Amino acid sequence: MLYSITGPVVHGKGLGHRHMMPTANQEYTDTRIPFGVYGGICHAGGKNYYCITNIGQRPSIDDSGMITIESLLLDFEGDLYGMTITVDLYFYIRPIMKFPGGIEDVKKQLEKDSLTALEYFRKNGIELS
Repeated sequence: MLYSITGPVVHGKGLGHRHMMPTANQEYTDTRIPFGVYGGICHAGGKNYYCITNIGQRPSIDDSGMITIESLLLDFEGDLYGMTITVDLYFYIRPIMKFPGGIEDVKKQLEKDSLTALEYFRKNGIELS
């Protein structure tokens, strides 16, 4: 494991939810967080989920320069708002990128990143407990 982030899930702009790719936005205080997109495991509500986590800006959909931590939990449905979750980052997938096609290109890339994460965990025998 590369890094672990624990913090409450807070409301973001709701773009992920509106575009059928809801993310858990984590509040954070550590300024030494690693930027990029990572494959990891999220511990939430007593259960574990594979996830992909974006740490940094969101240049394809937001030019504010705001830094966010957003995790897309794979095979999860529900509401995590207000819950404290822990995301363990296992491996680096790619840098933060701006996609020219906006939100639709982001969705396509998230699908690829999700497959990359699942393949990594399968190849390395990392199962959810």
